Amino acid sequence: MFSTITEIKKQIMSNKTIGNLNSKRNIIAILLLILTTVLWGTSFILTKNITQDIPIFIYIGLRFAIALLGFAPAYSHLKKINKKILLMSLVTGMLYFFGLAVQTHGLQTTTAGKAGFITGLSAIVVPFIAWIGFKKTLTKRIWIAVILSVLGMAFLLLEGESGIIIGDFIVLISAFIWAFYIIYNDKYVRLVDIYAYSIIQILVVSSASFITSLIIQESYVLLSYPPTFWYLMIYLGIGVMTLTIFFQNWSQQYQDPTQTAIIFTLEPVFAALFGFLIGNEILSVFAWIGCGLIFIAILITALKMNNDRKIIE
Repeated sequence: MFSTITEIKKQIMSNKTIGNLNSKRNIIAILLLILTTVLWGTSFILTKNITQDIPIFIYIGLRFAIALLGFAPAYSHLKKINKKILLMSLVTGMLYFFGLAVQTHGLQTTTAGKAGFITGLSAIVVPFIAWIGFKKTLTKRIWIAVILSVLGMAFLLLEGESGIIIGDFIVLISAFIWAFYIIYNDKYVRLVDIYAYSIIQILVVSSASFITSLIIQESYVLLSYPPTFWYLMIYLGIGVMTLTIFFQNWSQQYQDPTQTAIIFTLEPVFAALFGFLIGNEILSVFAWIGCGLIFIAILITALKMNNDRKIIE
C-alpha cells in the first residue's frame, strides 16, 4: 500500500515537472514568434533603403545566398532530397521570388509601414482562394474583414497630397502572390522534410534572382559596396531569413496555429514602427486610419486561419 502511494506521488511530481517544462516552452515559443515578427518588420525599411542604391535582383540574390549559408548546420538533411521535395521547393520558391520581387519594386514608391499592412492583406486573400478553389464557404467574419480591408486600402491609396501612389498597388499585387505562397507552402511543409525543403526553396529564390539580374543586365560592382552594406546583408540573410525559419519551426511545435497567426499580425505594426524609427517615415491621419482598419481585418482573419488551413490540406 505504501509502495503504491509512493508511486502515485512520484507520478504526480513527474506530471508537474512535465507541465512546468511545457509551460516554459510555450512562453519561449511565444517570445520567439514575437521576435520573428520584429525581425520581419525591420526588413521593410531596410530593404527600401538598400535598394535605393543596389539593384533589386542582386539584393535579393545576395540576401538568399547568405541565408543559404546560414542553413549550413542543417545540410545533413539534404540526403533526404527526392523528386517531391525538388518539385515542391521549385513551386513555392518561384512564388516567393515573384512575391518578394514585386513587393521590393513597390517599396520604391511607398512607405515601409504602408507596405507592411498591405502585404498583410494576403491573410484575407487566402480564404477567397480557398472559396474559389476548394468551395469553402466564407463566413460573415471574413466578409466583415474584407469590407474593413477595402475601406482601409481606400484610405491608404487616397491619403496625402500626392494622391494615389502606384507603389501601393504594386505591393497589393504582391499580397495576392504571397497568398498563393501561403497556401502551397502550408500544404507542402506537412509532407516533406522541412529543412531539406527550405534549403532548396532558398536556393531557388537566390538562383532565380541572379539569373534575372543577368538577363536585365544589372550593374555588378559588389567590391565597391561599403562594409555597412555587407553588415546589413548578413543581418537580413541570417537574422531575418535563417533565424526566423528556425524560430518559427521550433515554436510552432508548442503553439496552436491560430495563436501563431494572431502573433504574426504584429508584423505590419513593427514594419510601421521601424519605418518611423529608421526611415523617419511619418504617416498621415488618413494612412493611420487605413492601417488601423487593415490591422483589424487581418486580426479577424487570423482568428479563423486555423479552419481555413484545414480545408486546403
